[in-house]
Amino acid sequence: MAWTLIAKESDIPVQECKYFVVDDVEITIYHLVDGFYATSDTCTHEDCSLSQDGEIDHQEIICKCHGGAFNIKTGKATRMPCISPIETFPIRCHDGQIEVDIS
Repeated sequence: MAWTLIAKESDIPVQECKYFVVDDVEITIYHLVDGFYATSDTCTHEDCSLSQDGEIDHQEIICKCHGGAFNIKTGKATRMPCISPIETFPIRCHDGQIEVDIS
């Protein structure tokens, strides 16, 4: 795995997300109650930014463009009109730092 340092844990409050670009890949890092998660940033339905246009609801990110949703942990589409999943990426925290692997 190729881990990339992306942020401090304290940079992303609980139940919020933040947009990053890692090696030309647009990703969103989420801080849920039980930890950090990483997904692609783009909704598979209409190419809307999930970090800019989305809202976290428990373990789902809801796209504001058309109300579709995805499970943040698995990437699975959970609400129509979304049917294709978003990509998820391995993430880990070490000494207060967040690292992600997009390989």
